[in-house]
Amino acid sequence: MITRIILVITVVLMAHAATAQQPLLTLKDAIAQALKQNFGIRIADNDATIAEVQNNWGNAGRYPTVAATADYNFSSINLDQRLANGTTFKRDGASFQRQNVNVNADWAFFSGFRVVAAKERLEQLENIGKLNVRQQANEVAYNVIRAYLDVYRLEKQKEATEETMELVAERMRLAENRFNIGVAAKSDYLQAVVDYNQAKNSVIGIDNNIAQSKTALNNLLARDPQEVFDITDTIVGVGLPDRSVIMNELDTLSPLLLINKSQLLVLIQQKREINAQRLPTASVGTGFSLSNSNNSAGFTLRNTTYGPNAGVGLRIPIFQGGVVKQQLKVNDIQQQSQQISYEQLQNDLRTALANAYNDYEFGVQQLELEKENLKSVEENSFIAMERFRKADITNVELRQTQLNLIESQTRRINALYQMKLAQADILLILGKLVE
Repeated sequence: MITRIILVITVVLMAHAATAQQPLLTLKDAIAQALKQNFGIRIADNDATIAEVQNNWGNAGRYPTVAATADYNFSSINLDQRLANGTTFKRDGASFQRQNVNVNADWAFFSGFRVVAAKERLEQLENIGKLNVRQQANEVAYNVIRAYLDVYRLEKQKEATEETMELVAERMRLAENRFNIGVAAKSDYLQAVVDYNQAKNSVIGIDNNIAQSKTALNNLLARDPQEVFDITDTIVGVGLPDRSVIMNELDTLSPLLLINKSQLLVLIQQKREINAQRLPTASVGTGFSLSNSNNSAGFTLRNTTYGPNAGVGLRIPIFQGGVVKQQLKVNDIQQQSQQISYEQLQNDLRTALANAYNDYEFGVQQLELEKENLKSVEENSFIAMERFRKADITNVELRQTQLNLIESQTRRINALYQMKLAQADILLILGKLVE
């Protein structure tokens, strides 16, 4: 299966310094491994191969059938035969032997256009098989992207929390010094200790979540859940076409819609095959036969016939008990249901695509806002720390600036995560994660 990976995330190959010894797993490599190892894709690929093998004119009924038969019979009987002229044959244990060989070829050269309809139906079934593989591959790629993004989000949260721990540790040191020299209450120091331990506990929890997320990603790659790896460090945004362009592409790109449409075409061809039962069938046949019999008693001791034969047949259906009419009616209802299913799926996908694009646009705006806001929060946190060193602000004021910092960092990380996830949703609906 030839695939082109359209990365939802453009990655920069930069390993984490703290875990440089661990093997680096890029998103592209993760998707490639998942596509190669995933069980669902392998099964879907086998089903597609079966549909491809079955798509031929022989299965459609175009080619003639050729068959050869041969038989040999031997019998031993008691013969008592009296002819009209008075001749009498009487013999015990008379043997009779017969050999027949036949080779026949039959070809229905006209069957009410059933053959053409059957071949088109097989074409659509093969197309459905390929689309199923593509849809399965896109879903696998999406799951890998989501798991990879989750690891990235958690590691960025860990970095932000560790950065906050350093600031809280500095505040704790300054508060302790103030308490020791008697210019501040011990509660300031104790509050800093509580905040530090809380941040440390958050890091421990994030480490556990990272381990769980990496295990889930390993599972998608069908490898040892405990296999260690590191991910790329930087995510760069990738733009999408305008909303109108994406909406117009849905009907021609979505594997789910294309599968649904092919299923409707299968029903249409099946109707042509059913209707062919009302039309005449013309066939030709030819063959060669050899028949030989040997009798040890009786009037004819040996009889041998051989030679070619040929003929033309015409079958005209006159009355079939209304079976064809019922089959056609059922097929019409099935086509109506399939059309309704297509329209429902189309509406659902358009709604999902619109929501995903809304989430993407919101994520882009929120990310830009949080980037600017984070600069202000970081600067304010730096100023607050310097003022705290000079005793210009209280411990409560400094603590609030530090809380603002971690909240701003968390919002920025989550905004990036939601934006990239919405981008993956859009490409999954369009079937453009793997092509």
